[in-house]
Amino acid sequence: MPEVPVLEMRGLVQLVNEYADRPRVVSGERDMPYPEIAGIAGVPADLAAMPPRELVPAANEAYRVFSAAPEGHALEALNRLLRSTAPAPVATEHGTRWSVRAPWHVLPGAMAICLLDWLGAHGQHRLGLCHAANCTDVYADASPAGRRRFCSPTCLNRHKVAAYRSRSKRR
Repeated sequence: MPEVPVLEMRGLVQLVNEYADRPRVVSGERDMPYPEIAGIAGVPADLAAMPPRELVPAANEAYRVFSAAPEGHALEALNRLLRSTAPAPVATEHGTRWSVRAPWHVLPGAMAICLLDWLGAHGQHRLGLCHAANCTDVYADASPAGRRRFCSPTCLNRHKVAAYRSRSKRR
């Protein structure tokens, strides 16, 4: 049974934003080449060698968890992902590790376990989709206040500038 590597949330967020279909279409990157996965922080080396044809479906499944979170349905989406990959805990001298039945379940299994850990520690209200116009990237909010609504400072700034310009026009 293949072992599932540990995937950090920041790596998962970037994988979903770079490889899931919806963010690529909305950002106009649909027909552009996929970025090199090796350059994504928080992604283990054994996942970095995966081709896009394996990354895209897994990223789309993880995207469904993020997009279901604002309505309170992230756990349902995550449970579907967990059932499809069936990661199994394995006790070792160094703690618990996870394994899956097939090699093609390694990446979705790593994503599912990362999301499972995150949701257990932070709750589904800390996952979501960017609120900026023309952006559907995902985010995971680790801030103390838990009020994040944008995927990046760039989207937040664009939103603030657009709101300012809209108010200025009305004067």
